[in-house]
Amino acid sequence: MPNPLADEARSMTDAELGDAINEAYREVFNLQFQIGTRQLQNPMAMRQARRQVARLRTILRERQLAEAAGTPIEPLVRVADTVDEADDVDYNDADNNVEPEDGSASEEE
Repeated sequence: MPNPLADEARSMTDAELGDAINEAYREVFNLQFQIGTRQLQNPMAMRQARRQVARLRTILRERQLAEAAGTPIEPLVRVADTVDEADDVDYNDADNNVEPEDGSASEEE
């Protein structure tokens, strides 16, 4: 099952990934203080923050190992970067006269 958080992290550059790791560590640090002062409202926040750190470090390590093996892993292309407005075709639009790919003519009444 794809993980949207991991997909988002994989689309980051190495510099962005390093910044995200530092930010995740800061979040863990702040949550530790909240636990110590009994101000933490969401007990799952610490678990989620630690998992985010592990997720980010794993992706960074995958890139390091791939680079050492000679097959560097490029960041995933962001969906927003690849969408071209000219390619948007609404197949449900009645005004759009797009023929089906199987070659059969569409029936109009």
